Amino acid sequence: MSTASRVPALIDAFLASLVGAPGLETVRVVDGPIVSDSAAGEWVFIGYDADPEGEMMTAQTIQEWAGIGARAKNETITLTCSILVQRGSTDVRAVRVRTFEIFAAVEAAVRADPSLGLPKPTVCSISETTLRTEQTDRGIQGRLPFTLTCTTRI
Repeated sequence: MSTASRVPALIDAFLASLVGAPGLETVRVVDGPIVSDSAAGEWVFIGYDADPEGEMMTAQTIQEWAGIGARAKNETITLTCSILVQRGSTDVRAVRVRTFEIFAAVEAAVRADPSLGLPKPTVCSISETTLRTEQTDRGIQGRLPFTLTCTTRI
């Protein structure tokens, strides 16, 4: 059976690879934006940049035929994700360090299986990050939006 896009499978696979992964046991890994209030202070969002004022873009794809006469397409997916660390303090360094500890655990999960268990040929990597240190009414927070880029064949 063919598929129009591997975006849904990629989101499911990335979530599965991160939930309970080493270094992420105490981090809340969620699909998309928060839909309820939570006291959690450390998050990994899949398909959301953790900016409630942002664009809310989940993923973007580019597809092209795999060759002349081919019945397969190459698909490049960019999946928007983010790490959010909130603290009830103003200790910027501690938030920055913890944000990158979580990022290192996410990166390690991707490096452990760059296909994320999806059919071959599939290769995923983290391709872009931006650190944002933000002062909120609840103290300092570190927000690290990142892009998971995946090339695959459908």
